[in-house]
Amino acid sequence: MKLDSFRYKISLLSLVLSGIVLVVFGLFFMSVINRIGCERIDRELRILADAQVRRGQPPEHWQRFEDSLRSVYGENEARQFVVKIVPVRGRGRYISSHWPAELKDSSLPVLAPPSFERDDAMSERPPMPPRRMRPPDAGPPEGIRPFDEDPIRRGGPPPRMIVRGPVFANISLGKKSWRIVAIGNAEINLYIGMDLEVFHAEINRFRNAFLVGMPVALVLLAFGGWLIAHRALRPVNVIAATTANVTTKGLNLRIPRTGADREFAGLIDVINGMLDRLEKSFQQATRFSGDAAHELKTPLTILQGQLEEALQEAPAGSEVQQRYSGLLEEVRRLAAITRKLLLLSQADSGQMKLSLVPFNLSSALESMAEDVVILASNLKLRKNIRPGVNVMADKDLITQALQNLVTNAIKYNEKGGWIKFELDVQDKTAIFGISNSGEEIPWADRGRIFDRFYRVSKSRNRDIDGIGLGLSLAREIVIAHKGELFLVNSSNDATTFAMKLAVILS
Repeated sequence: MKLDSFRYKISLLSLVLSGIVLVVFGLFFMSVINRIGCERIDRELRILADAQVRRGQPPEHWQRFEDSLRSVYGENEARQFVVKIVPVRGRGRYISSHWPAELKDSSLPVLAPPSFERDDAMSERPPMPPRRMRPPDAGPPEGIRPFDEDPIRRGGPPPRMIVRGPVFANISLGKKSWRIVAIGNAEINLYIGMDLEVFHAEINRFRNAFLVGMPVALVLLAFGGWLIAHRALRPVNVIAATTANVTTKGLNLRIPRTGADREFAGLIDVINGMLDRLEKSFQQATRFSGDAAHELKTPLTILQGQLEEALQEAPAGSEVQQRYSGLLEEVRRLAAITRKLLLLSQADSGQMKLSLVPFNLSSALESMAEDVVILASNLKLRKNIRPGVNVMADKDLITQALQNLVTNAIKYNEKGGWIKFELDVQDKTAIFGISNSGEEIPWADRGRIFDRFYRVSKSRNRDIDGIGLGLSLAREIVIAHKGELFLVNSSNDATTFAMKLAVILS
């Protein structure tokens, strides 16, 4: 994953935030499920226990109570419950057949001792008024039933009793755990326990489902975040694709505003406005340089012709002839600069016209090698030129590009140095490499050596002729031929440039 990509950063951020939210929600959900489950168990245990201690029960009642559990819950479910009766006084102890032997009385919840009051409402009754003597024949007082009508004496339900508890506790026995409720009255302490294995299985099932579902949810969230980031960056991609095609030949391109969001619409308007100003300024600069070069061409040609004529008429070896010779050299230099500027303006506007003809690159380089021997006799020439390499090119323009490269190799060489020509063919591409000895091009200057009017700082002096247009013009010519011109390397041993031309004729 590319960490320098804004899209991946948005996706990763959404994934991290979503993961944190999911984990927090999952932990909260599990705690809520656990709490609700515990409350349900406590409520169920309390309902079962409370109904058994509200009134006194005979000893045989507890076996019937366990039988009723099996009839209500079923045999398997009823085995989750265990019952233990501990009498407060006397006999009546009862223990379920499957009560865990490890579950001792000392580990059970502790209840408060009984107060032995008959009814939990008796303490709240107001004091009885003093009794008044009634005549013997007056019968029972109002509200008092005769002896034979008393429900207790007739075998009716026992009176309500004071309830102690409930008290709950969790008790673990090895791999098993129990939820125990302790509740009692004046006669017994009742303990009902519920096996938590089923409850823990349900909790584990929820937990496992969450652990399985969470990675799937994170993958979906990551994919969704990536799609959202991709959708959000679509206008940026359109802007980048359009501006990438904005070259000197495509300054009329504009970024479409259709369907852009309000935030991006403002940015698109700003960029389009900038492109409008850039196109207008570039057209003005190109038109000016082209017009200036074209207008200068004619007077310079006339001036060059007159100086050549005056130079011929001047006395040989005279001061006048030397002055005319110097002026003629400067005029020729200006004419060469004018031609270069005119070609560059045509390249900028996309109007450089090429007259493509079969061109023998090998022969042209052999001819230039002979010129180097004549013009720079102090330099050693090495050459490895493959014969018969023909390309489709404009003869005059490609020759000028080659001459600019050779001229630079001569000018920026060292005394007694060397120049090397290499021409080969690879993958139907002609590769011409030209190397020369001399000073290394500094790293700070290597990115700008093809800029117009830019010269390496050590070479900015009048001892080396030039204005910094040679490499720039050569590259524009090669690009117009759908080729490449670039610096291969530069060191104290050698500086090497390479030129590639795309079309090869066998």
